[in-house]
Amino acid sequence: IDNKSKLSDNLYMNHPEGVALIVVDPLRRFTVEGAPFEVEGASIILTEINVLAERFRINSLPVMWVSRLIRPQLSLGTRTASKYKGMSAAFLGEWAEMDHRLDVQPEDYVIFKPRHSAFYATDLEIILRENKVSEIWICGFTFNVCILATAFDAVARDIKVKFLIDQCGVLPAKIKEKLIAADSVHEYSKIVADYAVGEMLDTSEAHKFLSNNSVR
Repeated sequence: IDNKSKLSDNLYMNHPEGVALIVVDPLRRFTVEGAPFEVEGASIILTEINVLAERFRINSLPVMWVSRLIRPQLSLGTRTASKYKGMSAAFLGEWAEMDHRLDVQPEDYVIFKPRHSAFYATDLEIILRENKVSEIWICGFTFNVCILATAFDAVARDIKVKFLIDQCGVLPAKIKEKLIAADSVHEYSKIVADYAVGEMLDTSEAHKFLSNNSVR
């Protein structure tokens, strides 16, 4: 039996009871054509997220949508303000809104965070505890920033993490004038996430599990 088969067996046989879907920053600045930080393939990611969210609801599992809230009276934060100096408009107004194509339902949770992590200065931890959640499946935008920040904070609280790897959008990066392609950023993020945080899970594996198992 190869390692991938063993991983699949573990996924389907030893799953904890409490699982939640966390969608990080599905915001217009990432998802809309012509947006300041447009992520390639964002529309496909949104479609897959909507379908998966419905599978969670069918299984009576919580769905949580996380949005970045930046008050116009306050700064973007030390690092963000420095990195995106002169681009504050890209973080406010219409670009700060969640994409209108998201299928957010009344029973879902919508959480507003002031910084990168969905745990920082929010009630996410309380919501997870009230729902007896011991594992989160995480996706959204962007993999190497807010998704990883949230995942690290989850692990610090002994919450297991699975990354819905093909539903984690990324942007190209620039380091010392060298441009790093989005595909490479995604791959580097996977390496860090797999080594230090949690497991990788693709959409087909996620649907297979949710269709064939009662996780509650």
